[in-house]
Amino acid sequence: MKTKPFLTLGLILVLTSAVFSQTVETKKAPDFTLPNVEGKTVSLSKSLGNGPIYISFWATWCKPCLEEMKIIQKIYEKYKDQGFRVMAINTEGPKASAKVKSFIKSYGFTFDILLDNDGEVFRRKFKGAAMPYTFLVNAAGKIVFSAVGFKPGDEIEIEKLIVANLPAAPDSTGQSGSEQ
Repeated sequence: MKTKPFLTLGLILVLTSAVFSQTVETKKAPDFTLPNVEGKTVSLSKSLGNGPIYISFWATWCKPCLEEMKIIQKIYEKYKDQGFRVMAINTEGPKASAKVKSFIKSYGFTFDILLDNDGEVFRRKFKGAAMPYTFLVNAAGKIVFSAVGFKPGDEIEIEKLIVANLPAAPDSTGQSGSEQ
């Protein structure tokens, strides 16, 4: 039996969109400890509790990664004082460390830049295969969003999720919205 070309193309499109679609997860993000560009270690578990954390795996050669980082920098500036944090994890390996430092400096990124030099966190812990590969975890470490790829406009939904996961501001009685 011969397969019609448009059926094969349709199946490919359906499978591709399923792989690159954004999803809402409910499982806990795997913990990791990585060095930042200054050589200090940063762990996910020790960073939890203050608000949502945007985790993005990226590389300097990845154009969608750069576009995502520029947009996320603006969102970070807007919400960092409310507990929002970004962990941008470079996956290019130890030889790229100097290039990564100059890259982030040239763009003025001020959020955490971590180095996954052996790819352990990207490939093994998060099962990554393409970039940008992004997760939003809430203060408890639960994954509330994940996506492969980035296109302008994605930030609208991402920002809504960030805001929804920020700690509730105290009201005039000193209680947060979740305590009432």
